[in-house]
Amino acid sequence: MKNVIVILVDAFRPDHLSMFGYQKETDKHLKVLAKDNILFRNHFSTSNATAPSLASLFTGKYPNHHGVLHQLPYNQDEEFTNFEKAQAEFWLPSFLRDKGYETIGVDWLGMWFQKGFTHYDEIMPGETPKNPNAPFTSTKEMTDLAIHRIKNSTKPFFLFMHLWDTHFPYPHIEYTGESKDVQATLDSIKDEKQREYMRRRIENKGLYTFSQMIEKYDLAIETVNNHIKRLQEFLMESGKWDDTIFLFLGDHATSIGEHGIYFSHSGLFDISLRVPFIMKIPGINSKDISQYTQHTDILPTILDYLGLDTGLKFDGKSMRPLFENGTPIREEMFFFDGLCKDIRAVRTKNKKLIFANDNFCHLCKGGHHAQIEEYDLEKDPDETTNVYQGESELQPLMDTIK
Repeated sequence: MKNVIVILVDAFRPDHLSMFGYQKETDKHLKVLAKDNILFRNHFSTSNATAPSLASLFTGKYPNHHGVLHQLPYNQDEEFTNFEKAQAEFWLPSFLRDKGYETIGVDWLGMWFQKGFTHYDEIMPGETPKNPNAPFTSTKEMTDLAIHRIKNSTKPFFLFMHLWDTHFPYPHIEYTGESKDVQATLDSIKDEKQREYMRRRIENKGLYTFSQMIEKYDLAIETVNNHIKRLQEFLMESGKWDDTIFLFLGDHATSIGEHGIYFSHSGLFDISLRVPFIMKIPGINSKDISQYTQHTDILPTILDYLGLDTGLKFDGKSMRPLFENGTPIREEMFFFDGLCKDIRAVRTKNKKLIFANDNFCHLCKGGHHAQIEEYDLEKDPDETTNVYQGESELQPLMDTIK
């Protein structure tokens, strides 16, 4: 039985990694890991929020099918009811535990996400967080715990780690910028709701300029890079690396000013949905994949390479054909806004259609989309010009998730 490791990095953008063309090398070790294994250049979440995207990873379903459409605490009561039914039908940690795995969760979300885990915590037993003022635990402490759990495991293990250091305002990252002119930064934000939202987020955080925020974000990525290296070295030294399926990816991405959204992941633009993804499968040679894949495809792929058949139908597809002969596994992707009331989207290679039935954003209290938007991604990859003119060839696909 192969071990399985899934490492989810919060608010993780590919364009801040040198392997995706970034001018700074924030990913020295990750770049080597990608070169030796499978790098996905066009991998997308199912949602711009953690709870729906994580649920898609462990159920293989889109949010409209597994039930969790929104990020906590913005869920409707029926979402929990629907998710309980989907989780009862299939939930990866529970399934692997029943197959004899020791299931290890290193995260703080808890609630129904901890179902099926033998262990689910974020710091070493008996210890307290090193930074009690931070809302989440540091990557270092989480990596320490993961190594501890693996060392003490006597079975094949499934490890899920959710790393939060890349989540604004990066409280575990030591950095002090020179400028203290926060008012100039706020004044540069034209939208009143976004300006007030940012004021609340950066108050007393030691961040005064956008360049300081970006610098701290990059340092957070470097921190994650360094501890992934440490975890991999432990796995290699302990003889477990060669027999482990290893996945490293973002839950969703984040905007740092694009579309007038500042250091948040609101809206269904690619900037909040496209994430880095590196995968290692024993016996599969290194690959650089540009075809489109999505979170829903990960579960069927894991089960395929573990040789486990559930007899169930998932929204995603195994990526085995993609690895073996380059055959694309999907032509379209669907997205659900977990931060706004009711926004959904469908995307193909060259086009995206977004329906905002109610675009109220729970975070900034503003709105980020017109009622209907369509983008020509071939001519306008940054999604700056809405070309919708009353009809769209993507309408039939959108109708399947309305």
